[in-house]
Amino acid sequence: MGKYILLFILLFLFILTACSNDSRDAQGRTVIRIAYLPITHSAAVMILPDITKYDENYHIQLERFTSWPEVSEALRAGHVDGASILFEVALTIHERDNSFRALSLSHRDGNVIVVANYIEEFQDLIGRTVAIPHILSPHYSLLRTVLERENIDRSEFDIRDLSPAEMPFTMAARAISAYVVAEPWGSIAEVRRVGRILETSNEVLPQSICCILLFNEDIFIQNEGLYEWFMEQFLVAATYAQARDERVFNAFKEATSFERAIIEQSLGNTNFIDLELTELDYDNVTGINMRFGIHETVPHFHNFVFGGCC
Repeated sequence: MGKYILLFILLFLFILTACSNDSRDAQGRTVIRIAYLPITHSAAVMILPDITKYDENYHIQLERFTSWPEVSEALRAGHVDGASILFEVALTIHERDNSFRALSLSHRDGNVIVVANYIEEFQDLIGRTVAIPHILSPHYSLLRTVLERENIDRSEFDIRDLSPAEMPFTMAARAISAYVVAEPWGSIAEVRRVGRILETSNEVLPQSICCILLFNEDIFIQNEGLYEWFMEQFLVAATYAQARDERVFNAFKEATSFERAIIEQSLGNTNFIDLELTELDYDNVTGINMRFGIHETVPHFHNFVFGGCC
């Protein structure tokens, strides 16, 4: 009987360990796994491993993906602890599992409205096709905000979902006349002369929100002091990103094939200061999104944000 009790205890401990987010590297450091897309909005996240590599207690491991659905699935499946992810997608993930909470913004601004070289103003887009990555994005609300301002009805042109990587080439082929997207895909159009940035998100919606840091709160509950350490390191990384530190260019060189000129220009359209996700920020963006039908309901701010944030 005693042998079976011992086996039961060992099995219980094995299951408990397997379910824990507290994984360790070869040096015994707690591993924090973060998903990201290699875009300008992720610049601060992309240099976290470099600025924390000598830490004795924690190790940041980045997992690169090529689409938001892949990032979402990695989060829900527990393959990563957190991610830099679109605000709108983050809300959807939180609605399904409220253990996912926001820590801070990943950046501010950094979205652009790009038009073909033959387009002079927004009115010229009537009867043409405009691309966005997805309706569940800040790009859709940015486009709808501009349409309201310009008194253009949504029915007066086509809106098409398109992968950001395809947008510059599709515009060059004249299959679309404009697109709304995250950097660096706007700067790519300008540097490669297939289009130009007509307006930035900062001009349309100052201090706008796009990507946030979304984490499963379990990793912070299981590791006392990790939240404070992580936020301190992230804000240091954000300072480097804002200063256009060489670490940023090195990170993009390793992760992408973008020319330096593209990264330089796209960083100029993106900010990494004032990254606290405030209740005012939250109310503003959710109000806009609900008005345009992106979300029908949203969680209370204090349920969505972890630990008061920053």
